[in-house]
Amino acid sequence: MRVKFGWLLSLVFVFMGQFVVAQPQDTLTTEQLLQRKGPAFAALIRPSRYLALDVNHVIGGFRRYRFFVGDELHFKAGNEKYREQLYDVTDSTFSVLMANQVMNRDEPVTFRFDDVQMVYLNRRIPFITAAGTLFPIAGGVYLLADIVNNRGFYSNTLPVVGTLVLSGLIFHTISNPHIRLNKNNKLKVLRTY
Repeated sequence: MRVKFGWLLSLVFVFMGQFVVAQPQDTLTTEQLLQRKGPAFAALIRPSRYLALDVNHVIGGFRRYRFFVGDELHFKAGNEKYREQLYDVTDSTFSVLMANQVMNRDEPVTFRFDDVQMVYLNRRIPFITAAGTLFPIAGGVYLLADIVNNRGFYSNTLPVVGTLVLSGLIFHTISNPHIRLNKNNKLKVLRTY
């Protein structure tokens, strides 16, 4: 009986194998692959304008940050903070998409470069970014554990807690800098070719 069942099972698989058809897969073009990677790679397909933030640090020298159409831009203009998607870049202005609650749709809002007071960056530095969040939490947990375990507050824990919280704040500032626009830090428009 066991031999017949194995033979029958193999016959069913062979029979089903005749009807299995491989799914056709479309081959993507180079342009489609670049568009999937993101706005910075999509700009390589056709000439376009993009925002460049040139920063001249006192320590560390010159650095350029690029914002392409479709990237999220976090900035301060007119004493208001904006965190919106970059929609368009012209020679002297840029536009972001903002939600219009009355019309229930996104509408472009245009800003001149001299309207922008500050640009907020979110850099992801592998250890530094994570430490900027975890170190202050670890300091708080250490302080709480010391109070619970020793049934009181002892001043010898303050240097450890203070070091953890302070280093966390420094790491957070390094990975999320606020760049004030002035004569050393400027927004400008560049083109891809």
